[in-house]
Amino acid sequence: MTEQSANNQKKLDVNSLFPSKGDPRRPPEWYGRALFYAVIAVYLGWFAFTSWGKITYIVFDIIIALFLALAVEPLVIRLIKHGWKRAVASVTCLVGLLVIVVVLLGLFGNMFVQQLISMVKGLPDLYNQFAALIAEKTQFKLPEMNDLGGEIMKNVKGSWVTDFAGQAVSTTMGVLGQILNFTTAIMVAFYISIAGPKLRRSLCQWIAPHSQRRFLMVWTVVQGQISGFLFSRSILAAINAACTAVFLMIIKVPYWLPLALFCGVVSQFVPTLGTYIGGALPVMFAWGERGLGYGIGVVVFITVYQQIENLLLSPKISERTMDLNPCIAFLTVLLFGSLFGALGAFLALPITASIQVLLKVSMKRYPLVDMPLMNDPKPKKKSKMVEAADAINEHVIKPVSDRIPRQAKGSSGHVTFDDQIKELQHQVYDYPDDATQPVSEDSPTVAIPKNVFDAQHTPHGSGLDALRAQSADAAGAAHDEDGHPGASGEDSTDAGKDSATDNPRSRWR
Repeated sequence: MTEQSANNQKKLDVNSLFPSKGDPRRPPEWYGRALFYAVIAVYLGWFAFTSWGKITYIVFDIIIALFLALAVEPLVIRLIKHGWKRAVASVTCLVGLLVIVVVLLGLFGNMFVQQLISMVKGLPDLYNQFAALIAEKTQFKLPEMNDLGGEIMKNVKGSWVTDFAGQAVSTTMGVLGQILNFTTAIMVAFYISIAGPKLRRSLCQWIAPHSQRRFLMVWTVVQGQISGFLFSRSILAAINAACTAVFLMIIKVPYWLPLALFCGVVSQFVPTLGTYIGGALPVMFAWGERGLGYGIGVVVFITVYQQIENLLLSPKISERTMDLNPCIAFLTVLLFGSLFGALGAFLALPITASIQVLLKVSMKRYPLVDMPLMNDPKPKKKSKMVEAADAINEHVIKPVSDRIPRQAKGSSGHVTFDDQIKELQHQVYDYPDDATQPVSEDSPTVAIPKNVFDAQHTPHGSGLDALRAQSADAAGAAHDEDGHPGASGEDSTDAGKDSATDNPRSRWR
């Protein structure tokens, strides 16, 4: 028997490869699914690594189409609320956007190119003027720059044109490819915008109901942030560029069109430093071409316009502002620009704001520990400068800010959750209505006497149930058996007395 057992142990047991349920050799139930998911993940990673270069243009076309559809979504929603069909509203908005772009290119395209070329040609003269001014006022001398515009134009006329002539076929194919990409993005944007709720229903039907709520919450947040950002910033950039162009035309600064477009776009889509970078170029050209007084005039105009935009235009147009730290916003633009180019820098802010809102909604927060590092040390004595600043703030700045309308006090430092996001948050996480409202130390409180909830005052129970029952009794005392108020004024007075007596709050006031 011993030899037979030893021989059996040496033999291969095929059943051990597929053990039955209850066999200790059988792996856990999740093991097979985990292996399957691991194989899928490895394959997708290998496919993305080897084929990303071939499908990059398709991915970017889809991204552009998605953000284009989200950009016109506020207009589509407004038209739908006025009785338009979604398909007609989407087509109208996208076609209208294309018409506006074509008209602007037709009206200002040639002028823009001519002014841009002239501006590039005039860069050496402007540089020489600044070099002479710096050499006159200081001991520092800038290096000479010989005919920068001529070199650039020589490059354009020489190498680029030669390459174009030598590679006419490839250039033509490249132009056709760009047209195809543009057409693809527009068509996909049409489909996404027209689909609307149908697209969300098609995606949600494959997801469990609880996960559907989370998916819709994510969609709502991302769509609100991206569409609101693109829509509001585009309008503000157009207003900024138009006002700057009119002002530069009035003071007769050359190259006003490219300078105004640069100022409008950069000031709105570059965080923190955009206003200064966008306004620096018009100031330099106004100073170099028209003199120091005109440069100071442009600085004054940009400063005044920025205050008008911050106090009046931006709160009206950007109702849903984003809560982003200026440093984080600037670094995010640099990071996304390095990874994904100009498109990434353009979309960095709404994507980052969406991620931050989702983290705020989904992540749990804990109370902070009481440690010295959590706060700055309290000052022992204020200096004269600080006392003067406090006095100015108390008697000048605060009275002025109190007179500013409430809608003009908004800034880009706050984000507002609309009612739809709050409702989705309650549905997903089962929050009570007041769970998301922090309790402040300044919250109003009401003193309740000890005997209010005693048995003699709460015959119907205790706590809120008793108060509800007493309210119902008080309401019923004012009506007769037919459901109408009492016929005599005496009855009404008695009912009012009874209700006042039964209402515990009447004794607190």
